[in-house]
Amino acid sequence: MRARILIGLVVVGASVAGCANDGDTQVIPPVVLGMTETTPPTYDDGQMQIYESYLPVPLPLRRPTDEERPKGNADPYPRPPFHLASDTSITARFTLSNLDDKQHTVEMLIDPWNEFVRYSPGIVVSDEAATPNFSGIDRFFILPPLGRIEGILTPDDIIELATDLGTAMKLDKTPQPPDSAFVGPALFNRAFNVQNRSSQPDPLLAPFIPKVVAGIVGFDLGLRTYEPAKIAIEVVLDVVDNNGDRVIPAGDETKRVGRPGTALVPPAAPAKP
Repeated sequence: MRARILIGLVVVGASVAGCANDGDTQVIPPVVLGMTETTPPTYDDGQMQIYESYLPVPLPLRRPTDEERPKGNADPYPRPPFHLASDTSITARFTLSNLDDKQHTVEMLIDPWNEFVRYSPGIVVSDEAATPNFSGIDRFFILPPLGRIEGILTPDDIIELATDLGTAMKLDKTPQPPDSAFVGPALFNRAFNVQNRSSQPDPLLAPFIPKVVAGIVGFDLGLRTYEPAKIAIEVVLDVVDNNGDRVIPAGDETKRVGRPGTALVPPAAPAKP
């Protein structure tokens, strides 16, 4: 089964189209996310401002029945996952648009969910500055005035995202010693660094990479700037059901896995002596 999800994020207004079923393809009506020059900052210390906008994006993946729910152990998960990263192939095509007549630097953020937790990176605040921890996917773009940038996240990128979330769950269960150079969010940020690929394991992270990887069931999509901006993003997701019975058809939203209630937050950085 192949499900195609269209997610349009616009600044103001939205036209709602009906669902169209064409064989095994689904087209989901656009949803709305806004960032305008009047969006208030999520962080403001009087010298630095951070502006963010987020939207939860559940994928059309079904919950297991009681009989299907796996039992046993599969560290770092509380039980073996029903949705494995290999069960689906997910491609994300995105278009970032600058609706202002001046250049903006924009971060595109994707914070993943599996069936157990959702990642919530947070911000490290110190006496010197506020630094956001890395999102699951965290990419900077320089948008020219009234310009657009297109990009793609491949199935390999999404599998890496799922692996990194599993790694973060293992790190969360294995706190670093207080005197470690990697105490606090350091290893979490290392796992989600765009240069980290679990196919070529970082020696520091290799012991924490799970042998079984829970699949992505949704994500929080975000935009971040450090100045007021009028911007938009449009994302088209292709979800291919490799297993054959994981993707649900349109109209069965109540059967979705949905957004986990448990947030995985990196530990705070230690206080300076």
